[in-house]
Amino acid sequence: MRGQYGGMESNHTTSDPLGDLLTAAAPPAPDPVRDPARVDQLSLALARAVVESDRTIRGRVRGLRRRHKLAAATIAAATVFVPTGAWAAQHFLAQTGRFGNPALNPDFEDGSELINTCADDFTAYVTTVAPTDLPAPPGHTWAGYASAVARSYTSGGACPAPGEGTVQDSSLRLDLLARASADWGCTLVWADEDGDSTTASSARRQMLTLDARARRLSSLDGAVGTQDPDTFLANSKLPQWVGCRR
Repeated sequence: MRGQYGGMESNHTTSDPLGDLLTAAAPPAPDPVRDPARVDQLSLALARAVVESDRTIRGRVRGLRRRHKLAAATIAAATVFVPTGAWAAQHFLAQTGRFGNPALNPDFEDGSELINTCADDFTAYVTTVAPTDLPAPPGHTWAGYASAVARSYTSGGACPAPGEGTVQDSSLRLDLLARASADWGCTLVWADEDGDSTTASSARRQMLTLDARARRLSSLDGAVGTQDPDTFLANSKLPQWVGCRR
């Protein structure tokens, strides 16, 4: 190998008094094993960077339906864990990693995650929590319900400074269930008016299924928003009823 001035490098060690003095004067690098807090900070910063850069990965909506809660960083053999793109693809920016505390607010919170309604991918996140294993009412889709729910939280400049507004994950799920329940109720009303017992039976069954799922999400009485089919049908016969217009 050629040396700095065009000659061949020698194999002996060159004396460098100035370099030795600078090395001796420099403070020692922190030991990552003895500074776990610093490791945590670096790991979290790296995790956030990967999530930010990985926002456009296709197919992550489907992957998020499993919504694994992974740690942002780990310490192993005194090294910082750098999350991969696959890890980042399973999380949305809307997910804050913070959760409700029902012990402190038993009448208002459950243990589900707080979701940032101001995040760019908030609407996409709501789509992933729609109960697509259940049939949507005739003339409706779960994607349409998800868009409507997201708009209800983001319309009218609802994002305060510094750009975060939160809602619990369970509230989003309940909102989706409640909207579908009301539309199945209208299907029940129209089927009853038409004497269509098959459609009426199907609508009644779906309303009961939605209500049962909502009550598994929330134990607060009156907070689920879903409809009882018999009550809904009875209310539709009242003179002041204004819903379910064809």
